[in-house]
Amino acid sequence: MSGALFSPQWYRVAPLKPRLRQHARVLRQHYRGALWYLLQDRITGRFHRFTPEAYEIIGRLDGRRSVQQVWEDACARLGDLMPTQAQVIALLGQLQQADLIQADRLPDVDRMHKRGRSARLRRQLQRTGSPLGFYIPLLDPERFLNATQRFVAPLFSAWGLLLWLTVVLGGVALGAAHWQALSANFADQVFSGQNLVLMALVYPVVKVLHELGHAYAVKRWGGEVHELGVMLMVFYPVPYVDASAAVAFHSRRQRAVVGAAGMMVELALAALAVVVWVAAEPGPLRAMAANVVMLAGISTLFFNGNPLLRFDAYYILSDLLGIPNLAQRGPQQIGYLLASRVFGARGMVPVAETAGESRWLVGYALLSFGYRLSVVMAIALLIATQFFLVGVLLALWSLTAALVWPALKMLRRPLVDHRLRPRRWRIYGLGGGALALLLALLLVVPLPLATRAEGVVWGGEEAVLRARSPGFVAAVLAQPGLPVARGTPLVQLRDPELEERVPVMEAELARAEREFQAAQADANQVIALQESLRFLREQLERARRQKAELLMQADQAGDFLLPAAADLPGQYFKRGDRLGYVADPAALHVAVLVREGDIDAVRDRTEAVEVRFAANPLRVLPASILRLTPAATHDLPSRVLSLEGGGHFALDPKAHGEAQSFERLFRLDLATVELAGRRIEDRVHVLFQHPPEPLAFRWYRHVRRVFLRQLGV
Repeated sequence: MSGALFSPQWYRVAPLKPRLRQHARVLRQHYRGALWYLLQDRITGRFHRFTPEAYEIIGRLDGRRSVQQVWEDACARLGDLMPTQAQVIALLGQLQQADLIQADRLPDVDRMHKRGRSARLRRQLQRTGSPLGFYIPLLDPERFLNATQRFVAPLFSAWGLLLWLTVVLGGVALGAAHWQALSANFADQVFSGQNLVLMALVYPVVKVLHELGHAYAVKRWGGEVHELGVMLMVFYPVPYVDASAAVAFHSRRQRAVVGAAGMMVELALAALAVVVWVAAEPGPLRAMAANVVMLAGISTLFFNGNPLLRFDAYYILSDLLGIPNLAQRGPQQIGYLLASRVFGARGMVPVAETAGESRWLVGYALLSFGYRLSVVMAIALLIATQFFLVGVLLALWSLTAALVWPALKMLRRPLVDHRLRPRRWRIYGLGGGALALLLALLLVVPLPLATRAEGVVWGGEEAVLRARSPGFVAAVLAQPGLPVARGTPLVQLRDPELEERVPVMEAELARAEREFQAAQADANQVIALQESLRFLREQLERARRQKAELLMQADQAGDFLLPAAADLPGQYFKRGDRLGYVADPAALHVAVLVREGDIDAVRDRTEAVEVRFAANPLRVLPASILRLTPAATHDLPSRVLSLEGGGHFALDPKAHGEAQSFERLFRLDLATVELAGRRIEDRVHVLFQHPPEPLAFRWYRHVRRVFLRQLGV
């Protein structure tokens, strides 16, 4: 018992003799080891959860005893846990609002029908509040499910589970063995025009089978399914069934199986599709199987398997935790904490029963809100790249549903909730102060600002030792690690084909010269032989130059650096491939790559530059900008900066092995101390410090860059 035992409003309800309506059905369930009672409204299909203490009141509402008698009997049975009169009044108000009780009169059938229609309309309005799900009911599948249930009932057994595991594990093993062929040119194949049409035909079939999996699982344990329809997920139709009857199942395992049934169906379809893909010849059947693998295998794990979205994994998580209605009760628990702990409102009833449940509710509410909002905005941005107006409307719809309407409800609640009304000025004052503080932090208070980047120790392009002619390494002529002078022979390459071709070309040139000398009397033949001689001499000169270039020499004085020199003999290098470096210690600098979105701040508002070598990250060294390349580039000075080398930049798969980033970058050269003795390509972490500024200005620039890059506006 909490609060005063008696209430000044008790006289209003004490003589009433209420009873539960005939359409209310009572169920017992255990959540997180505690007993709860569920009241199912069979008109609207909604469930209401109550504690055993509350059910001591509800169970005595038989229409013969007054509320005073019911309360006295409950107090005698509950002892120290007896409810206060205010709590009984609140419970009766909740039951009355749900239309689960009536007092001293016969059932009003017309009212029940109107209420059912009103509840369905209200539920439909709630379902259209987000662009992630716009529900359109189509038909009642109950008769069809009853007629076909006997054919699928054997699958919901131990033998059915064993069969499912065999199919899925077999498909996974087969897919892993053929993964390279299955995923080759994945993006090009998936987004081709012909495949998009085929995918649009396959997707509804896969999703209908998915939803039938939920429906048959509900029927397996005695539930009913009365709604099958289409959900417009970002304007694309997706089938759905109303499986809410599973809430009434006593077993947590049964409820979890209902939630997982759809994904299990899709994973089995994906496994069977892998078998078909491996066995079929290239053609429509194989293309269809590949689409089923992608839709039923990959998409179901990323979407239905994500508990932060209200799809299958959400209900499975809720059942496994024993915390029903995570998505609805999470914001309510946050509201309770704010009202009772911050605003000091009295009479507030917590949604969570334990501290652990409260942490789950609050954590899930915060994570799911941020994730859903980011997903919707990302989808809106993607749509806006093709249909600008539709994308903008979708974004406004999402922001209104996620932020505007909840904010308006919060502003109205202190005026209509009798528990909050006495504290309304404090609520508005603290809320307004918090909002003002937040705006000040965002718009006024300057916070430290810096740009982080990565670079490498670099000696300039002239320090790179590149193969000028393709060939195999025959010998390393200079000692790596020692200084060399300009023109010093460093590496000898060998091209056996070129070595054989040069003598042949010399012999052909000598024969052509003899023919030219012998044909001096014929003017026409002389002209033709002159052209042939000129061509042969150019070819021979080019071949000799290539042969000479097989001897790689130092273009400048410096230290000869040759990584893995002992492993080089016998390796083949194409023209332009990098073998090593001849680095002038005085010319060493730091080559840094900055992303396109950060270059304005780095170029125009840098106050100081700091570098840290990866080998000694605790030592901070000052640096200065030597030069900035004015044009963006995709070229990386070293693969050390790529994801493969441990850096931050993804390589462009279309670059055919070249060190080119997928995104546009700007290159800066920095001068700093302690570069003498450093190896070229040593990793360096760079920090560009800028003047402090509020967060709002940073966010504005980021949003503006996104619109400029994605939409061109």
